[in-house]
Amino acid sequence: ADSAGNATWPYQRFKTMSFTPPYLEISNKYRPAEGYLFFAPDGASEYQLAPLIMDMEGELVWNGPLHEHAFGFGVQDYLGEPVLVWWNGTVYPEPVGRGNGVVYLFNSSYEQIYEVMLPGNFLEQVPNATFPSNIDVHEIFITKDGSMLVTANNVTQANLTSVGGPAHGWVVAALVYEIEIGTNNVLFSWNSLDHLDQLPFTDSVYPLGSEGYTGQTQPQAWGYFHINAVSPYDGGYLISSRFLCSAIAIGTDGRVKWRLEGRNGGDFTLGNGTDFCYQHDVRAVPEQPSSTTSTFILHMHDNHNSPIDNNTVPSSGKSLSVDLTSKHVTLIQRYLNVSGPIYSTAQGNYQPLRDGSVFIGHGWIPVLEEFTHDGQILSTIQFGVAEARPEGGFISPLVPTLSYRAFKQPWVGCPILPPSVVAERAANDSAAVYVSWNGATEVEAWEIYGGNTTELARLAVVPKQGFETLAYV
Repeated sequence: ADSAGNATWPYQRFKTMSFTPPYLEISNKYRPAEGYLFFAPDGASEYQLAPLIMDMEGELVWNGPLHEHAFGFGVQDYLGEPVLVWWNGTVYPEPVGRGNGVVYLFNSSYEQIYEVMLPGNFLEQVPNATFPSNIDVHEIFITKDGSMLVTANNVTQANLTSVGGPAHGWVVAALVYEIEIGTNNVLFSWNSLDHLDQLPFTDSVYPLGSEGYTGQTQPQAWGYFHINAVSPYDGGYLISSRFLCSAIAIGTDGRVKWRLEGRNGGDFTLGNGTDFCYQHDVRAVPEQPSSTTSTFILHMHDNHNSPIDNNTVPSSGKSLSVDLTSKHVTLIQRYLNVSGPIYSTAQGNYQPLRDGSVFIGHGWIPVLEEFTHDGQILSTIQFGVAEARPEGGFISPLVPTLSYRAFKQPWVGCPILPPSVVAERAANDSAAVYVSWNGATEVEAWEIYGGNTTELARLAVVPKQGFETLAYV
């Protein structure tokens, strides 16, 4: 790391490619059926920005476009085909914590097949800033119908007298869109300011004036809601608001069906251990509740932390049972490594794996964790510098290395670009041959041929070893 001058974490180098992905520090290389790690190192202290696929040995599988923000990078299903998705665009870091950009879809040959965009006259906190697309960093959700759910934001004026602000103050409206992939037609839209009767300014845990956002001017627009997730639920949608500390179910008419508030319950009563706040990646399972039962599972990354509520409660994954009849919430499991608690002030995700274990990304802290279904820690993966707590674990630094979300997923990659090969003269008139194939997951061995221009002979068969294989011939 020191040799690079501005690197804060050790990184890999290769002869065949100019990639510099981070080394992974892995405890207990636990490998269930889900084979690869999908994450996208970012932040001012990260040496290389790019979406990455790596294995549980710390070997690079695919390095995506260099120097590109790749929020939400992972595998999703698009009409029966596994695709890679990620967001790229202009990022406004914390405390604004959002962006304006596009979402890419790539096939298994690493070819871009779609670019999802949201044009329009959206306002940001930077006056006169305009963007060709206004999709926010926080959500990419491909539905079973082949549409995409995304979030967006619009700085606009509103009456803030209810919270002691000006009558013509400035706020950040939280927006939801369902967009048809392939046409970019908007199928559904929702604006938080249309529902202040059910989701009022006074419910925000981010007081007006926090971190200088007084609402007095456009650059000081108050982000009272901070939307960070949307997914299908019960024929409508499930929304997560960071600063309302709420999971919110809405219908296709936009009206709020119910609200689960993580501090006081909202429309529900909270059982022991079910409280949450500043949460990310809220999802309902199943998306469509059965007519024969009134319960469903709600899981999330419970940050329980923010820059204004600094490092008092550790972040964790939570799985909750929600009963719509009794309006009561029960804790199923909390996923927390008590020997190394993590206090992440932003971002993060919760992924249930097929073997019953749970994979947690901690956003602002570059540590990924895997747990058994009953909450026992299986492995930790660190990919960047993190600020250690004297008592163990990590807290969020002011300048973090991060990955907004991270996943452990199966993937078969068959790139159309050819392998990369470098040959160098070695000792005793031999040649050192380096070979890699960015993104190829099905290679077992390399055959190396040499000779004159008209006649080649096979010199060696070398088993594939990591991302870049070295052979002497």
